[in-house]
Amino acid sequence: MREVIITKQPLTLVGNSAIIPQELVKRLEEGRNEELRRQLSKASCPELIKIVPAPWKEIKHNLYKATFTWNEEKGPEIVDQDYNTIKNQSLSINSIIIAKLIFVQTGYSARDQQSIGTKLALKGLQIVTERNLGDPWLD
Repeated sequence: MREVIITKQPLTLVGNSAIIPQELVKRLEEGRNEELRRQLSKASCPELIKIVPAPWKEIKHNLYKATFTWNEEKGPEIVDQDYNTIKNQSLSINSIIIAKLIFVQTGYSARDQQSIGTKLALKGLQIVTERNLGDPWLD
């Protein structure tokens, strides 16, 4: 079963990207290896499969920029600090939100069946009101 990940500290989600710490990337890499093995086991010719790079990349020492996806029709659930659903709020590529992120890493096979990878599927956000002064986006 895929692990649901909830960030311990609030992150700034800018559009569909957030800067995440190295500790979280270590957890993601373990899950990614498992997901890639699952996708390879389904392939008819696993030796010909290309592996797409991870949906995160290092931007500076111990910090990584991660890219998230979500279902455009439904969108991730957005709640306040008391876990009450915030209605009439949605995410867009122009959103800048400070929140704890709730997501899962899922594997996929491209339509051409020649490449596999993983994506970070954003399931929910818990909005945080205070600014995170140590936020790398503010540098």
